[in-house]
Amino acid sequence: MIFVGLCILNNIVGFKENKPIIKVANSFSHVFNWVPEDDWDYKLSLKQIEEEIKTIAKVSDGAISNSRGQWFEWMVSIDAFNHWVMNDHSLLILNLPNITRFDSASLYKSEIFGFVKDLRNKLEESLDIHLITSNPDFVLIDTRGLGDKFNKKPFKTIDKYNLDDLDSLYRHIINLCEFDDIVGYLSLKTSLRPDRRLQIAHEGSLTKATYVHLQTRNWIMEPRGIKYFGAALALAPADIKGLKTIATHSITTVLSKPEKAVDEVFRIENRQDLYFAINQMIDIIKF
Repeated sequence: MIFVGLCILNNIVGFKENKPIIKVANSFSHVFNWVPEDDWDYKLSLKQIEEEIKTIAKVSDGAISNSRGQWFEWMVSIDAFNHWVMNDHSLLILNLPNITRFDSASLYKSEIFGFVKDLRNKLEESLDIHLITSNPDFVLIDTRGLGDKFNKKPFKTIDKYNLDDLDSLYRHIINLCEFDDIVGYLSLKTSLRPDRRLQIAHEGSLTKATYVHLQTRNWIMEPRGIKYFGAALALAPADIKGLKTIATHSITTVLSKPEKAVDEVFRIENRQDLYFAINQMIDIIKF
């Protein structure tokens, strides 16, 4: 029994400078090795993972907090992909890695991505201005032209290899997206502090400004537009109000119509909440 306990401990917890470090993928699949059927309560599931880890090792609340976001993202990623596979719609929601590992603008075809790189270079070289962006948590893809790039097979089991596959789905469409194939982005948080609200609004506003720049470079007279959404496990009235801020590029001229930096924000505690959010996003994007 001691040997089994040590194996479990070594599987889900590592050590750095004699301090326990959570192995995020292994700890997730240790508690959930099958995708739950019927509903999936994300909030309760996060609590289950935390409690299981704490019975095995003494880990800090900070270590738990640093892992919660990734666990939550995997739950949403699995259910969003499976929803696309099993339903007749064209909205695929793919999680993205950190900007230090991947530039989300490179999902666009080379010519469009070249416009983004050209903008960055000219701002930096001519004005010493940096176009500093971070990758949103998820990209929203219209799969009517790209659906055949993915294996339409639902995720049923959960292990490190499947999670790696899930995290790599975006790679299937690098340099393949036309201007209208990317229809939006989603920022997902376990909680919304005031600084996180500002981050989401900033990302939404900058994303839409960049889209308008690309529209101009591509000479697109009637663009489809791009949407930016936010979601969290819990929402307070202050969160909803704070995310109704304006996309700043839309008030620079009377010729443009003012628009929100964040088009809609959702509370997502469970699978049914996610399905509702997906249907709402489909309606807003207007497929």
